[in-house]
Amino acid sequence: MKKLKILLLSLLILNISCSSITNKQNKGNVVPENFEYKTKFTTLKSVMILPFEINGVTKNFIFDTGADYSIIQRDSMIGKTNNYGGASKRKMRLGSEIILSMKINNIDFTNTFALNGDMKGLKEQIPNFGGIIGQSIIKKANWLIDYPNRTIKLSNKNIVDTNYETIKRTIEKGSPYTYITINETDYKVMVDFGSSADFNIPKESKLAKELLIQHNFSNNERERYTLGGLQKLKEKVGILPIIKLGNIKFENIKTTINSAKEAKIGIGFFKDSKIYIDNINDNYKIKK
Repeated sequence: MKKLKILLLSLLILNISCSSITNKQNKGNVVPENFEYKTKFTTLKSVMILPFEINGVTKNFIFDTGADYSIIQRDSMIGKTNNYGGASKRKMRLGSEIILSMKINNIDFTNTFALNGDMKGLKEQIPNFGGIIGQSIIKKANWLIDYPNRTIKLSNKNIVDTNYETIKRTIEKGSPYTYITINETDYKVMVDFGSSADFNIPKESKLAKELLIQHNFSNNERERYTLGGLQKLKEKVGILPIIKLGNIKFENIKTTINSAKEAKIGIGFFKDSKIYIDNINDNYKIKK
């Protein structure tokens, strides 16, 4: 199989109103009302892959907190179509639909909103590719990700103890954000598990210019997938010795500076951690 060329998958930074996004994300229900399930996940370039059963057929899906909605892989679009933008500032025309059933084990996410389209350049990289699990499903449960052991548990109830550090979260236009600290200065970042990056920042930002002066960065060229297909990307790559998230220190963080729309931490940032997405209390909980 070809090497997966997904390094950034901020797939759905949409130019529509916050209320419209929230309403679509909230569509649907979970059956049964009380649920808990733990399973293994696989990874491709560190991005999490989970099996979901869509309308009775099991497929492999990317777990992407940076996606406002789920996206279903379809060779031909169905439903109302519109143009949507991604991390590369490119746009892709996608259809929309209501998914009657998205199931993991016996937990059934019913009547959820999703986009659909042909994700060329991505579907070839993931066997039995079904699409992307976005916030229209993620926000309907709590998710405990034990990345070192490659397990994930979802539940409608709290499933962590007091040994986890609570990290504040804000939701803006349907997407999750938090704050990291570099050299005693706080910076807002998107929390994007559809990206394998540790820490990614826009090249035009003040922070990028400061870091290029303070640390050693080297030139790199690679391919990434965003909406619209694979794209060649030139960037600067370096290592930051310490980034703090709350009171927790993360060391030797690989940092990329490129044409990103906004600063983000990807799933690579948490490669040595357990992270709990607490959608009841609207925060994160972390344990290293």
